[in-house]
Amino acid sequence: MPGFLTPDELTAARADMLKYFPTPQELAATPNRYGWIFDDPEHLQIEFPFAADALNHNSTHPEIISFVERLLGTREILLSQSAIWAKYAGTGSFEQTMHLDYEGNTLVVPRDDGPFRQVNLILYYSDVTPEMGPTGVVPQTQTQDAGVWPPFRPRKKYPDLYKNERPILANAGSLLIFSMRTFHRAGEITAEQGARFTHHLVYRSSLCPFNGYHQYSQFGEKPEMRQFIQRATPRQREMVGFPAPRHRYWNEHTLAEVAARYPKMDMSPYRTAAGLSAPSPSRRGLG
Repeated sequence: MPGFLTPDELTAARADMLKYFPTPQELAATPNRYGWIFDDPEHLQIEFPFAADALNHNSTHPEIISFVERLLGTREILLSQSAIWAKYAGTGSFEQTMHLDYEGNTLVVPRDDGPFRQVNLILYYSDVTPEMGPTGVVPQTQTQDAGVWPPFRPRKKYPDLYKNERPILANAGSLLIFSMRTFHRAGEITAEQGARFTHHLVYRSSLCPFNGYHQYSQFGEKPEMRQFIQRATPRQREMVGFPAPRHRYWNEHTLAEVAARYPKMDMSPYRTAAGLSAPSPSRRGLG
């Protein structure tokens, strides 16, 4: 989807990326400052939640939520993974073997229908030209009889997959949507200088507990998660497993105590849905 992000959304996301990674010019000017990039250039990934509002917002972008709901045919969906990824020209080799992503995202094998489907997405925060390691994808029309096991297919054993791959060239702000049954791989970066900034997402239905990469409650102690919870919309919170306003979890006690845990969070949607008025100051936070 070309131009998925608005210009303002793209500008904010790029600024947030630079809170975690240097520009290619900064890296070239002061390489000794960024030794960690050269130590493991292929795995420069940071996972959600971020100390960056634009990246948190894009992880739970309303248009992505709406699309996944329609594709899976249910509102019962969750964010399964969100990670930003930086790659720098001249720091290593980035070419991958053709593969499927499902092995770390399900205990079974992927189905591409209804709530069983998992949705892979890549948001591009920089332009991807032929020299900047575009993702190569193989149309599923060419792989209908290929099966999904094994998930990794080396070139020597599966030459036809590589013959049928197509590079995804994209302008910054574009969105790539693909399937757990889509064979793909990262290409080599051949440019002398530059950076490739991307944001990788996976969504799934909560109706299939055998699918999913993360249970986000494990990050509940992180200040970044507290920041996200306090600033997100109710629907965005649901994407990481937070109960919806009309969930039966909410009562007078849980409303007061969650308000104490997240003092900057607007509790009014939850109180209204539960049919409860705002608490008096003397009762706020009581167990």
